[in-house]
This record gives sequence, C-alpha cells and structure tokens, in this order.
Amino acid sequence: MRTVKIFMIVLVAARICVAAQAGGVQSGGATTGAPEIFSATAQAKNSLSAASSKLEVRVSRYTPDFDRKTVEEALRLGGYPKFLIALRNAPEVGQLVLGGGTPFAIRYAREKVEASGRTIVLVTDRPVFFIGTGRAEPTKPRSGYEVAVLQIQVDGAGQGRGTMAAAARVRPDGDGGVRLDDYAEAPIALTELTRKPS
Repeated sequence: MRTVKIFMIVLVAARICVAAQAGGVQSGGATTGAPEIFSATAQAKNSLSAASSKLEVRVSRYTPDFDRKTVEEALRLGGYPKFLIALRNAPEVGQLVLGGGTPFAIRYAREKVEASGRTIVLVTDRPVFFIGTGRAEPTKPRSGYEVAVLQIQVDGAGQGRGTMAAAARVRPDGDGGVRLDDYAEAPIALTELTRKPS
C-alpha cells in the first residue's frame, strides 16, 4: 500500500513538471510563448542621415500550424507572389508600432527555441517606413518589397537584439520557415530589446 502511495506521488509530480514545461517555463525563469510584448529602439541610418525611434512588438499568438504551413507552402511552391496572397489572407497574430504611429499587422510569427534562447521571425503584411518624426506611417509599397521582416534573438532573461528590414521580400529558410531574401533599404538595428512582463 505504501509503495502505491509513493508511486502516485511521483506520478503527480511528473505531471506537474510536464504541465510547467508546456506552459512555456524555460530555464532561468523566463517565460516564453504568446501573448507577449517586446520593446526596443529602432535605429535607421544611411549615408545622409540617421533616425531612431521606440518600437513595440505585440505578439498575441504565434501563427498556428495550419496557417503557418499554408503561408510557408505558398512560398515554397509558388514563390514570393503566392506568399503575399497567402500572408494577407492569414489571420492577424500581432502588431508592430513604431514611434507611436499607426499599428502594422503581423500575419506571420514563428519562434524557434534554442539552447541560448529564442529566435523569432515576424512578417507584417505591408512595409514599414520611417518619416521625419521617427514615426512610421502607411505608404505605397515599393514594387517587389511589400512586407517588413523582423528577426529578433531573445535570451532566457528576455533581453536581446534584432534587425528589421522595413521593405523586404522573403524566401524559404530551408527549415520549413521563411527568411529575409532582399530589402529595399539597409536593415534597421533593434537595440535594447526587452520582453515586457505580461
């Protein structure tokens, strides 16, 4: 009887451990998974000028498998034009806000958990451009560069860095996902990136 009680205690403890891992608790006490918010400083520069602005990324959820695979297969089989159609038909999974301007819809969000933290790829359904105030507002897409692509690396403490190609195109990454292929302007550095407590 005593052996049965010990077995039941061990079984319950194991289930609690599995549930905690499923809830996204990583080593170091950092929580992963959506919903989550990241803040950063976006620093854009070219040969003539430089500008910086606060950026906020709000991930309400990571793209569900069905929608993610639909977008990824469209890119793999139909190239960038088919990818755009599938992306814009996908549900919104978050928002990007630059300098307090108009929110941009994120329609592709994928995270990859690694030993050192996470790599997160986000794609908006239209390009993001700085204007003189450091804010971002809707603008006519440059032909062939009709999305924005963010790639950020976050460690177990929720700190990190990243880049944003504000007007870009994508290609398959060889691992089932998408990656930056080309961009119309130099990528924007994302510094002081922090995961806000949810």
